[in-house]
Amino acid sequence: MKFYHYIFAFVFFIFFTGYAIAADIKIVTEEVVYHNNGKDVKGYFARPDDNQKHKGIILIHEWWGLNDNIRENARKFAKLGYVALAVDLYEGQATTTREQAKKLATSVRKNMEEAFMNLKSAISYVKNHANVNPKRVASIGWCFGGGWSYQIAKNNLGAKASVIYYGHFNPKDDLGKMRATILGNFGAEDLSIKVDTVHEFQAKLKTLSGDHEIYIYENAGHAFANEGGSRYNKEAADLAWKRTVAFLNKNL
Repeated sequence: MKFYHYIFAFVFFIFFTGYAIAADIKIVTEEVVYHNNGKDVKGYFARPDDNQKHKGIILIHEWWGLNDNIRENARKFAKLGYVALAVDLYEGQATTTREQAKKLATSVRKNMEEAFMNLKSAISYVKNHANVNPKRVASIGWCFGGGWSYQIAKNNLGAKASVIYYGHFNPKDDLGKMRATILGNFGAEDLSIKVDTVHEFQAKLKTLSGDHEIYIYENAGHAFANEGGSRYNKEAADLAWKRTVAFLNKNL
């Protein structure tokens, strides 16, 4: 095998597996005001510390709110060369109790119009940032946030790709407006999102244009990618992350 074949193979591996040499990428992080609904709404912003153009991504939190787990994910994307904004649909509130999380999530669902305005503002903030190529912006969400990442795609809010980690969807939805490519990561043991429903969603996506990807992880339940949670499944989480990065590399 000639030397240039090795080089080509290495580049191909890096691109399609999503692996990247990111240790030398310095990042900057800060809280930024990205939305105002009568009061300032702040998100967590992370980006490479340079003046180059990058891909952009917005991150949508679980029903716990914008917490350290989501901030760490924003930093991970920044180290891969993304300009990342973790949004806050709870406007400064976060919790560790299921009871309060349910109340907060319900309050958002009761005011869907404001939630959509929040997300539109986030996408606009990222697209208009000096270090972002506005044609290469994606969304990603987990659980509660996964459902909102789906809504971004369904309603064509401006993301080119949308990643859903065990977020709710309706396979009966009209997806005629959708232009984003979807990646879905779901657990086979998820009690709130049945595997049969995921298969129905997968079949629906196959009727649409775009190279959509749906994966179901055996022995994994809901929230399997939350490293600090009781349902964390490292094997499934690691594989889902690799697939997520590869998917975004391919579609952005």
